[in-house]
Amino acid sequence: MSESTTTTSDIILDDPEAGSTWFISLVSMVLLVVTVLALVAIYFDFAEDEVDRKVIDQPVVDLQKLKLDQQVTLTEYGSYKIENADGDEVERVRIPIARAMDLVVAEGKSRSAAETDGALAGR
Repeated sequence: MSESTTTTSDIILDDPEAGSTWFISLVSMVLLVVTVLALVAIYFDFAEDEVDRKVIDQPVVDLQKLKLDQQVTLTEYGSYKIENADGDEVERVRIPIARAMDLVVAEGKSRSAAETDGALAGR
């Protein structure tokens, strides 16, 4: 029988050199930091472009259409339903702003006339 004996002098144990380990670790960390910073910059640039496209550069046509629809609502008669505190639906009438202002002025004039007549009658 042949026996193979190995002694500790026959086994080569190589430890990596400290300098190369430090260099590889340092380069890896720098690459990681640069990669993360580049991804963050790309993300925020993309997010800013999205905000510009969806909010700031909103097409003017849509905003003009919305404004015209709102002006039509303010100048036409109409009705709508709301729910009161009891949970019942109540129908309300919408009148143009110009007509509402005329009604408020007329009501104010009638009140002041009534107060004036009441003050004169009290003399």
